[in-house]
Amino acid sequence: MRRYAAATRNGALLGALLGLGIGLLRGSLAWPWLSLTYAMRPAAVGWLVGALLSVLLAWARSRRGSGDQQASAVRPRRLLGAALGVLAVAPAGLWLAAALQRGPLAAARNPADGRPNIVFITIDALRADHLGCYGSDRGLTPDLDAFAQEATRYDAAYVPSPWTLTSFASIFSQATPSECGLKALGAELHDWYVDSAKLPETIPFLPEQLQGGGYTTAAELTNYFLAAERGWGRGFDHFRNEEDPELQNFRTRAETVTRNALSWLRLNRREPFFLWVHYLDPHVPYDAPDTPAELKERYRQAWPTQRQFWYDTARGFPADTKARYREYCRALYAEEVRYADRWTGKFLEGLERAVDFDNCLVVIASDHGEELFDHEEFEHGHTLYEEVLQVPLLIKWPAGLQADKQVSQNVGLTGLARTFLDAAEVPPAEGQQAAALPRREGGADVEIYSEGLLWGIERTSLITGDYKVIYHPFRKARQQRFEVYDRRRDRAERYDLSHTEEAAEVRERLVELTEAAEAAARRWQASGQHDPGRLDLSQEGRRQLKALGYVGE
Repeated sequence: MRRYAAATRNGALLGALLGLGIGLLRGSLAWPWLSLTYAMRPAAVGWLVGALLSVLLAWARSRRGSGDQQASAVRPRRLLGAALGVLAVAPAGLWLAAALQRGPLAAARNPADGRPNIVFITIDALRADHLGCYGSDRGLTPDLDAFAQEATRYDAAYVPSPWTLTSFASIFSQATPSECGLKALGAELHDWYVDSAKLPETIPFLPEQLQGGGYTTAAELTNYFLAAERGWGRGFDHFRNEEDPELQNFRTRAETVTRNALSWLRLNRREPFFLWVHYLDPHVPYDAPDTPAELKERYRQAWPTQRQFWYDTARGFPADTKARYREYCRALYAEEVRYADRWTGKFLEGLERAVDFDNCLVVIASDHGEELFDHEEFEHGHTLYEEVLQVPLLIKWPAGLQADKQVSQNVGLTGLARTFLDAAEVPPAEGQQAAALPRREGGADVEIYSEGLLWGIERTSLITGDYKVIYHPFRKARQQRFEVYDRRRDRAERYDLSHTEEAAEVRERLVELTEAAEAAARRWQASGQHDPGRLDLSQEGRRQLKALGYVGE
């Protein structure tokens, strides 16, 4: 019996240590400061497995006649054995901790602090017209549609820029891209954006404001333009922008982002908190892992779903082949939307289990839409049309706040920062003028100014209740410098009214805003606060940007 006891002790100890090591390694990826807590369960499993294996090994050795022939052991060995025995039995207490870990860890909240937890979920390149709650009948978004049933749906929500970096900068600062140092002077800005653009440290930044107001702040992201070296880690207690090295397109899937975010929720013990979760699905390339095989087999050739392939190759296809390529891209994009919806739904389920969901402010939105050849363009960042500027926006308000189920007037996502600050009872910084988003239907339309094209010649736009005007400031005077669309009768923007006198006041207003933005960009450049030099991009970073279509050959 003594032999079996010693074997059990040693095996349990070794198994527990091995499990603890595995748990620490895995836990450090979820929340470094609580890795030990996260490691309890694998340590307990290792303890049990090690004990069972060691008993079986001792039994096998005894069957072969091997064993300890010594009648007694020296005293030091006995003392060592007793100490190891205590250590081996100690992990049994981890079973209780492991059982407790089935639910969330109890959060530390001041009973007097009734401010809500704030959860901001963003889905990159998500078009509003693909959601059932926005009128789609394709059944792609059952989880988002279910969330919309308990939220306010904004039918005319617009972003300040048609791509990620500049859009989020404006959303988190309440300033235009030019005002927050993310627009250089020039007609074409692509190289500057890739090589140089980063958030200046002096602009007001929402996570820092919330952190200063007593919120725990965390971000689980995947998009290289939101990397810490571009300034996005400011104000976050926990910040992770993960790119999965096992994926050739260097995109962390929605499944991984969801699991990471839920790990943080389970381990975070401080409330109130602000959690930003950003999914890169359904960004190009469109290759959702659960795309039906029969869908891919419907097309004879697996074309690349990348902007460069469209502009360099597919746009020159014969008409019928080009039409099939468009159909192919739209079908695969839809599957990306379906995949992102599924994992967003799983995150929402975990959120409801982890916290007091009723006391949460939960916002689901996108940083921009997607061009699916509506105006002969593909991906995003090329234009300022409806398909890239209008995005889904769903807000579940904390209990006690009255809100309508639908808001149809124009709103801009630059109002989100003020909405979060008001909920957190944190005053805005000087110069932050954007109003919080309305909770009631029937208010006045907000003007939305947008700028900052990633590709091609820079343009700006202004959306009012009646008109959409797009300005081409770098075109020569004799060329057409405006596009004008009637938003009441032509939301698809098919009939340009620039040859008429319609929207003359809106045109003048847009020119004024554009000139003010250019002046702000000049001030940033002259101040020296915003370094126009190249970022120190790693080779890995450039590979990621290339795989996502931002950098050419």
